[in-house]
Amino acid sequence: MVKGWLGHAALACHDPREQARFYRELFAMQLVGGSPNGETAFICGRVDEESHEIAFFQAQPGLHHLAFRVASPEELLAAYQAVKARGIALQHSFNHGVSLAIYFPDPEGNLIEVYWATDRHDYTLPYAEPFDFEGKSGDDLRRFVREMAAPVSRS
Repeated sequence: MVKGWLGHAALACHDPREQARFYRELFAMQLVGGSPNGETAFICGRVDEESHEIAFFQAQPGLHHLAFRVASPEELLAAYQAVKARGIALQHSFNHGVSLAIYFPDPEGNLIEVYWATDRHDYTLPYAEPFDFEGKSGDDLRRFVREMAAPVSRS
């Protein structure tokens, strides 16, 4: 069993910037990331606790998901092993800079993310670099995060 809690939701919308504005104004959330072309927007009301709480994606159905946060790299690796043991195919495994994450479908095909927050704040969203969890330990993940280079600007 994976021990995690809902960390964020990624939703489909026609206009991510307008969606972000609505939530920022109504719920006093902050814009914390997004793509320059307006196809994505990331917002958060607890920036001291989460990198983002809602992500909006335009016309990218493969990105809509529910994300569950785990407390440690060991719990992320346990989730990885539990998914594999059930014969569920991973769709993605990423280094997001702000987190390390695995993605897989539920029985109805809805995408689920399980992630461990790295506490790196020098990465802007969206950021996704493929990551291989196979054979890694919790200490390996901590070392990887400590040694990650600062991201290159994508402007």
